[in-house]
Amino acid sequence: MYFKKRRVLLSLYTMKQITLTDAENKFKTFLDFVKTLNYTKVVEAEETAVNELQNSLMQVKLIQTGKLPKKSAEQLLDELSS
Repeated sequence: MYFKKRRVLLSLYTMKQITLTDAENKFKTFLDFVKTLNYTKVVEAEETAVNELQNSLMQVKLIQTGKLPKKSAEQLLDELSS
């Protein structure tokens, strides 16, 4: 049986993220079930990655125009580690 780790975001009252390891042949059934729940929103990892990239590019443009302050490499590393 083939297992694959997938990243699925479920939006509840606050954003929570879960990582699933599932049998390839069971994932679609599980995802179809989760989509029927009215308090969840399923976002595929690829969609999330595109949104994060777009936000990053927007921040770069704001920094270049002086509308956002620049950060040092140390500040960026601190932000990533927290």
